[in-house]
Amino acid sequence: MKEEPVSPHSIQLYEWFEHPRKFTLIMEFPDPCESLLDFINNNPPMSETTARVIMRQAVQAVQHCVEHGVFHNDIHPENILLRKHTLELKLIDFGCGHLLDRTGYNCTKYRGINGYIPPELFIYGKFYCVQTNVWALGVLLYEMMNRCPPFRDRNQVMEADVRFVNPDLSEECRDLILQCLTRDLSERPVIEEILQHDWFETVDLK
Repeated sequence: MKEEPVSPHSIQLYEWFEHPRKFTLIMEFPDPCESLLDFINNNPPMSETTARVIMRQAVQAVQHCVEHGVFHNDIHPENILLRKHTLELKLIDFGCGHLLDRTGYNCTKYRGINGYIPPELFIYGKFYCVQTNVWALGVLLYEMMNRCPPFRDRNQVMEADVRFVNPDLSEECRDLILQCLTRDLSERPVIEEILQHDWFETVDLK
């Protein structure tokens, strides 16, 4: 991740030191900032305009990881830092990450939080970098727009029946979420296709 060009949307590791029983990491410290989870919980419901700014950066951060051969494997609002006044984003905490393996990962290697587990992990006992990232980004956008998770247990994840709490969501936003949270992993968009979705071109009239 330190190889040029670095991403402005990913936390930077400046230096590291090895000790007999631990490592010391010298990390970038963006300040002032707060987690995206706190931003969602401590502010009025998010507009699609704000969500669009945040989501584009989150997708670009994930895209940068994949291009550098890294699978973050733990994307959720607590692992995203946000500068409240500029909406600049930093993806943090690579402690659950893996080097990219396009053949996939055994279910025992999933270390992300339960609310972001993709259905294929339960169905096939295996998961894949890009498809898992896309699923997590869909859950992330749903949470930003509805202030709650889309699924609450394993059965709901496996059914992937998305029901929206926010009645004011645009059709474009709903469509992007539904595409990312498609149960069939082969039907999900790739990361580049997310950025090309019509929702990112929408002009809010409110």
